[in-house]
Amino acid sequence: MIRTWALGIAVLSSGCGGAGTSAPSDDGEVLAFASHFQNYRQWESFLTGEDPIDGSPHVAGRHTVYLNKRPPHGSTSFPVLTIMVKEIKTDDPAKTEIVARAKRAGTYNSAGAVGWEWFELAPVGENGVSIVWRNVSPPVGSDSYLGDLKGGCNACHHGDDTQSILSAPLQLSQF
Repeated sequence: MIRTWALGIAVLSSGCGGAGTSAPSDDGEVLAFASHFQNYRQWESFLTGEDPIDGSPHVAGRHTVYLNKRPPHGSTSFPVLTIMVKEIKTDDPAKTEIVARAKRAGTYNSAGAVGWEWFELAPVGENGVSIVWRNVSPPVGSDSYLGDLKGGCNACHHGDDTQSILSAPLQLSQF
């Protein structure tokens, strides 16, 4: 009960943009905080297309994925605290989407994209972001475009790191 309460406090504080720390929990999970996403446009980037996959909740537009660190060559999984930020730019800047995933490891999201936590981000200033939501799926009824997504991110992204990464340039076999 105490661990659940402490994790809830960590999640709430991270959603408010707090810096936080990334010390692993007892089961090896590591939390990403808003500070981990700052300046993501300076990371290595991959163009992943103009249109979403059929049935995707993402808007059509230029899809760019930013990766904070490459996995070692020949890896069978991404390292803990690997972060991918997908920015989808449309002709209307107000409709730009910023979503992300961060590798927590442990048993987190074991029924979906194993070890990964999902995020929706909002721009703050020139290079900053805040966390709109974080979890295994968007909050039901949220005001965000993903708020009514049935099955959450895991509806499309599920399984281990060889299955849950849908963008070809980011699949482990490419590194």
